[in-house]
Amino acid sequence: MSLEQKQNLLVKEIIDKGFNIDNFQKFIDQRHDLEEWDYDELVEVIKKFQDQQNDYFQVLKCNRTIPNAISKLENLTSTVVGYEKVQKGIFMSTYVYFKIETKPINWVVKRTYEEFIALKNMLNKHYNVPNIPNQRKSPVEFTYIKQLRHLQMFLNFILLDQEIRSLPVIQDFLSLDSFQPNQVIPYTTLSGDFGIRINKQIACFIKQSDYFLNNVSPLQKKAYKLVKQLMKNMQQQNQTMFQLSDVYKELFKESKAQNARLKDCYIIASHLFEQLSKIQTDNIKILNETIYAQQRFQFHQITPLKDILNQREKHHNQVFDFSNKLKAKKEKLYQQGEVVKWDLDESYLDSFKLEQIKSTPQIAFQCMCKTDNSHLQVLKNQFGQINLRAYEAIESVIKYASAQFKDHLEKFAQLMTTSINQYQKLWSDTLENLAVS
Repeated sequence: MSLEQKQNLLVKEIIDKGFNIDNFQKFIDQRHDLEEWDYDELVEVIKKFQDQQNDYFQVLKCNRTIPNAISKLENLTSTVVGYEKVQKGIFMSTYVYFKIETKPINWVVKRTYEEFIALKNMLNKHYNVPNIPNQRKSPVEFTYIKQLRHLQMFLNFILLDQEIRSLPVIQDFLSLDSFQPNQVIPYTTLSGDFGIRINKQIACFIKQSDYFLNNVSPLQKKAYKLVKQLMKNMQQQNQTMFQLSDVYKELFKESKAQNARLKDCYIIASHLFEQLSKIQTDNIKILNETIYAQQRFQFHQITPLKDILNQREKHHNQVFDFSNKLKAKKEKLYQQGEVVKWDLDESYLDSFKLEQIKSTPQIAFQCMCKTDNSHLQVLKNQFGQINLRAYEAIESVIKYASAQFKDHLEKFAQLMTTSINQYQKLWSDTLENLAVS
């Protein structure tokens, strides 16, 4: 192939498609003379360069996290073991404190629901953490039990992430008697750097995730409401069985002077429905602590994931809008031909390079507007960071939620198996009692 054909190939595949010329020259190392390249070899190296450029990845520096007492601690567990109400005064509200025990270092602290939310808000500025629903104050004890379980899931998640649990604010939250909310947490990592990434694979994943979240949200809401309704139905059924037990006890009392066999049947029936009520109470507790708790947790994770996707879209639009405005500005500057207004780097100002730049608009567009190009790079890096964060957030939350759902479903199945055995024993005992009555 002729030298002209190779030059045309470079113009078509590198310049016309907007790839950076300097980056391509660095990519091909020292072989800048086209005579040294076979045409097919040049096609192959151009494709490799384009693939690399389409996967935009950089590692940028940030502050380094100083490891704390729990950073690398094995078998670390923080458990919300219970709650207690504290009356601050006659004219003051009652405070509810959740007790946290951290093993094996034996830290014990008490935190309010508001302090958990404050920690979540501080972390959310830089890190991927689960959502905690806003507190709904209620005198019903069951409300605090639901909150306790959600707070436990939140702690489980953040302690699995070594980057997050190495932050000083986490140690403070788990160890200090008093916790200072609304602290400013600088972005730090254990390695002292962080990655930014933009590529087609992440873009495709984000697009699919956005579609998934929009479609799964109403279904999860429906599942959450249905499980809640199931619990209510079971509670009503439980109440009915308990009332039946009381009625049969009354019938037993009224039948003392009547047929002994009838009297025995009444007491057997009373015992049967009393035991059924107890088993049903256990079943409600099982459902509440497994499937219902997990559905509630998953339902409240959709909103923060959507928020991250909205942030990503906002940054993407900023890059897109600024890029289009900069392109229009460069086209106008090129048409005007006043090179002094082009804001060129000093390295381009010798007469030979300047003539090359002026002769080709695509090259001129890459070289002019140095300040604006730098700002566009900053915007691109900001988008690359939130782009990677959105990908990692969705992946980590879905991975965690699926693992939790599996664990809760297994626990539900195991406990309900025990419940079925209790039913079988109860019916068997009832038949034996009827046989001898």
